[in-house]
Amino acid sequence: MNINEFVEQRKGDWQLLERILLKFKPGAKPKLGRDELWELGRLYTAAISDLSTLNSSKLAGEADREIIQYLNGLVIRAHGAIYRKKGLELRSIVRFFVEDFPRTFRRLSGFVALSAALFIGCGLGGFLLGSTDPGFIELIMPERIIQGVEKGRVWFNDLYSVAPLASSRLMTHNVSVTLLMVAAGITFGVGTCYLLALNGLVLGAAAALCHEHNLALEFWSFVLPHGVLELSAIFIAGAGGLVIGHALVDPGPYKRLEFLSMRGRIAMRLALGCVPLLVIAGLVEAFLSPSPLPAWAKLAFAMISLASLAFFLVLGGRDGDRTWNSSANTQH
Repeated sequence: MNINEFVEQRKGDWQLLERILLKFKPGAKPKLGRDELWELGRLYTAAISDLSTLNSSKLAGEADREIIQYLNGLVIRAHGAIYRKKGLELRSIVRFFVEDFPRTFRRLSGFVALSAALFIGCGLGGFLLGSTDPGFIELIMPERIIQGVEKGRVWFNDLYSVAPLASSRLMTHNVSVTLLMVAAGITFGVGTCYLLALNGLVLGAAAALCHEHNLALEFWSFVLPHGVLELSAIFIAGAGGLVIGHALVDPGPYKRLEFLSMRGRIAMRLALGCVPLLVIAGLVEAFLSPSPLPAWAKLAFAMISLASLAFFLVLGGRDGDRTWNSSANTQH
């Protein structure tokens, strides 16, 4: 058989495969009947075989390379049509944040509790050290902030005058810190624990500084409105880092890299779920926390935010808890 006879014998199938592929439009679901689906698989397999025949034999010479290029392009198009990934839909994004994220949070609540305990414990330690040892505050807090508080001025009052610019900077900073906290889990969890402890100590030291100079109400009425969301995100991100660290320390019956891959995907769910919390926290920190509103109004907002977040995390995605897939159960 020469090349012309081969093409004449096979071109009918190639043309049929092309007609089926024309029904695949970008961003749209192809409408194929049962027979066409069957033909698509058969023709794709046959086209691969034809291409292999032409590449491995002397049937096609240098002058017939165009036939090989055409058939190679046809196989690539068919492969893309059959194995194309499902596009990211708004519905899928909403489902992730409304259902998957709170469900993952509940599955890893033990790690979240450990992360929160480490942060809060270090925060209390920072407060006690700051209250009894002024040198500790000087070690932790910038000198300009200490001098301002000693004169009865808090450092965050000027934030309200540059709120639009500040909100963007705060969002970017908060998201970066959160992702870093998750990524630091790769150090067997040591990096995550360090970041949680350091941030807790800084918050405790700042609280002690303001308390010693009768600015506690101003401090907490600034911190809590956005801190409810921001600190919750830190606890959750810390849990993600601890999950990664635990996977490295104790992979169980799995290979360490295999288990790290499994747990890493779960940790990233936690990190991504924190992003909306941090965006909202950045807006609140820039526009509401330093605003001239009375302290009781800010604290009331903080309580409402805390209750709303708790309600969402505890009840969100409850309908899917019973159908949680087996892989998630294994990873947990």
